[in-house]
Amino acid sequence: MRRRTDATENGHGAVAELVCLPALAETLGELERVQRDCKAARNRLMTIRERLDGVLDDAFRRQSFGPLEHLFREEEAALKAYKHSAARLAAAEERWLAVQAALAYERRMMSGSVPRHRLN
Repeated sequence: MRRRTDATENGHGAVAELVCLPALAETLGELERVQRDCKAARNRLMTIRERLDGVLDDAFRRQSFGPLEHLFREEEAALKAYKHSAARLAAAEERWLAVQAALAYERRMMSGSVPRHRLN
């Protein structure tokens, strides 16, 4: 993640790094993209599973079990893609929460509720 830094002097000559709003917006944008990707992967998986269920039901009715291996491979690939998307989503959510926590901490520091000498 690219990060632009804004610096302010804390009164003792030291510089405190601040969370910048573009970094916050970038993190939120990444989270929203990953959420969409994860939802699409879940929808693909559910569609494949519904199709597989229909084919299996039909095969049981006819007692004819033709080659279904391709459907199971397709489901396995969709499940793998969904799990990968879910892991990316968890990481993006963690980054978003970390940036929000940093921003909240900086706001609390800047509001004066913490002595200025404690900024760094």
